[in-house]
Amino acid sequence: MDLVNLVQKAKKGNDEAFEQLISSVRHKLYRTAYSYVRNEQDALDIYQETIYKAYTSLKMLKKPESFQSWIIKIIIFKSIDFIRKESRHFTTDDEEIFAELISKESINYITHSMDLSEAFKFLDPKYKTIILLRYYHDLSIKEISKIMKYPEGTVKSHLNRAQKELRPILKEGYFYE
Repeated sequence: MDLVNLVQKAKKGNDEAFEQLISSVRHKLYRTAYSYVRNEQDALDIYQETIYKAYTSLKMLKKPESFQSWIIKIIIFKSIDFIRKESRHFTTDDEEIFAELISKESINYITHSMDLSEAFKFLDPKYKTIILLRYYHDLSIKEISKIMKYPEGTVKSHLNRAQKELRPILKEGYFYE
């Protein structure tokens, strides 16, 4: 069944349709939360809060076709709120998780000796979010702009700055548009 129909059914109270929607993004949601908090239990808590928030506010979703980016936005903001409340820092010690942030084709550009997780640790949180949305969720600049509520030019400049910060550690040609 297509996404738009599932969203419309879920908006009308069909719990099975909502479960199907969630199962289509379950792994991405968990991995996104985990990449922010780096703790399994905290990531699961954020995941559950996100599901609840999505369930209770699904009727407010205006464009059913944007369900995935809408729920990703919820989990990102829940993760950031959690970190702020817990006064934790973003960490990415697991190269496997970081490698998932980028498209499979670009993994070929990574040399084995690079410490990607170290580079990601030092990025500004807003840059991390944009890198996550761009390379992990494969969202366009326009979609990131809507999620982050930034002008497209700001998203482009943040993405460019993040890439410049990562470039000394990463092999040339790693990022591509």
